[in-house]
Amino acid sequence: MIAMEIPSWFISFCTTLLAAFFGYLIAVKKFKKEKLWQEKYESYQAVLSALEAMLLWANETYCREKMIPTKGTHAAVGDGKQSFSEARRVIAKTTCIGKLLLCQEVIDELDILETELWNENFRADEQNYYPNTFEESEAISEHAKNIEKIVQPRLEKIIELAKKDLQ
Repeated sequence: MIAMEIPSWFISFCTTLLAAFFGYLIAVKKFKKEKLWQEKYESYQAVLSALEAMLLWANETYCREKMIPTKGTHAAVGDGKQSFSEARRVIAKTTCIGKLLLCQEVIDELDILETELWNENFRADEQNYYPNTFEESEAISEHAKNIEKIVQPRLEKIIELAKKDLQ
């Protein structure tokens, strides 16, 4: 048997190549993990912003109908219903495609929220009143208060779930 000696430069080259390969694998794994965390964070941020917009709309609408001074934000004045609709759209979209990123408990909470908002909208639409009357104002303020009662506990729950999921 002939013993062949491996040159030391070749051993150094192979060791360096192997270290670089493992370094690459570790860096790619870390990058993917950080990117996934960032995507989750942005999804939670969109959901929480939408819930906050719904609460703002509900509060501003209730105060406006009851002639209570408000913070004076423009969200409920003029295009308030549009911001509420956009927030509903974000929630609906996240409920549908958020399963890719968000934990199942959050998706379940959003499903329940969607159902409760849907039911409240039907309840509010079934009320019969004449436009520009006291009854209309009372119905709108009741609807806004109900929206606030539906959204507030979900917001707090989703914040807690997001904190756990993003750790």
